Amino acid sequence: MSTSGPVSTPLLDSLITPATLAERLGTTERSLSEWRITGRGPKFIRIGRSPRYRPEAVDEWLLAQEYASTSEEAA
Repeated sequence: MSTSGPVSTPLLDSLITPATLAERLGTTERSLSEWRITGRGPKFIRIGRSPRYRPEAVDEWLLAQEYASTSEEAA
Protein backbone atom coordinates (compact mmCIF):
# COMPACT_ATOMS: atom_id res chain seq x y z
CA MET A 1 0.00 0.00 0.00
CA SER A 2 1.42 3.33 -1.07
CA THR A 3 0.67 6.49 0.81
CA SER A 4 1.34 9.65 -1.06
CA GLY A 5 2.15 12.80 0.85
CA PRO A 6 1.76 16.39 -0.26
CA VAL A 7 2.95 17.19 -3.76
CA SER A 8 6.33 18.87 -3.79
CA THR A 9 7.85 20.70 -6.74
CA PRO A 10 10.52 23.40 -6.84
CA LEU A 11 7.87 26.03 -7.68
CA LEU A 12 5.47 24.96 -4.93
CA ASP A 13 8.30 24.79 -2.41
CA SER A 14 9.43 28.33 -3.26
CA LEU A 15 6.04 30.05 -2.89
CA ILE A 16 5.73 32.57 -0.05
CA THR A 17 2.70 32.71 2.22
CA PRO A 18 1.02 36.03 3.02
CA ALA A 19 2.08 35.71 6.67
CA THR A 20 5.73 35.31 5.71
CA LEU A 21 5.64 38.10 3.14
CA ALA A 22 3.89 40.49 5.52
CA GLU A 23 6.56 39.85 8.14
CA ARG A 24 9.38 40.37 5.62
CA LEU A 25 7.85 43.61 4.33
CA GLY A 26 7.02 44.92 7.80
CA THR A 27 3.33 45.16 6.99
CA THR A 28 0.19 43.20 7.80
CA GLU A 29 -1.63 40.39 6.07
CA ARG A 30 -4.62 42.73 5.88
CA SER A 31 -2.55 45.23 3.89
CA LEU A 32 -1.48 42.46 1.52
CA SER A 33 -5.13 41.50 1.11
CA GLU A 34 -6.05 45.10 0.28
CA TRP A 35 -3.16 45.28 -2.18
CA ARG A 36 -4.40 42.10 -3.91
CA ILE A 37 -7.90 43.57 -4.17
CA THR A 38 -6.67 46.86 -5.63
CA GLY A 39 -3.83 45.39 -7.72
CA ARG A 40 -1.21 47.46 -5.90
CA GLY A 41 0.87 44.60 -4.52
CA PRO A 42 3.00 41.88 -6.01
CA LYS A 43 1.43 39.41 -8.42
CA PHE A 44 0.20 36.27 -6.70
CA ILE A 45 -0.91 32.73 -7.39
CA ARG A 46 -4.09 31.43 -5.81
CA ILE A 47 -4.05 27.78 -4.76
CA GLY A 48 -7.60 27.00 -3.80
CA ARG A 49 -8.49 29.91 -1.55
CA SER A 50 -4.91 30.59 -0.46
CA PRO A 51 -2.81 33.26 -2.17
CA ARG A 52 0.89 32.60 -2.54
CA TYR A 53 3.70 34.74 -3.93
CA ARG A 54 6.58 33.79 -6.22
CA PRO A 55 9.85 35.24 -4.94
CA GLU A 56 10.57 36.58 -8.46
CA ALA A 57 7.21 38.42 -8.53
CA VAL A 58 7.94 39.96 -5.15
CA ASP A 59 11.40 41.08 -6.32
CA GLU A 60 9.92 42.55 -9.51
CA TRP A 61 7.28 44.45 -7.51
CA LEU A 62 9.87 45.72 -5.03
CA LEU A 63 12.07 47.04 -7.84
CA ALA A 64 9.06 48.81 -9.35
CA GLN A 65 8.75 50.70 -6.03
CA GLU A 66 12.22 52.21 -6.47
CA TYR A 67 12.42 55.99 -6.74
CA ALA A 68 15.26 58.48 -6.90
CA SER A 69 13.36 61.17 -4.99
CA THR A 70 10.10 61.71 -3.16
CA SER A 71 8.85 63.92 -6.00
CA GLU A 72 8.93 60.88 -8.33
CA GLU A 73 6.55 58.99 -6.02
CA ALA A 74 3.67 61.41 -6.65
CA ALA A 75 4.08 61.26 -10.43
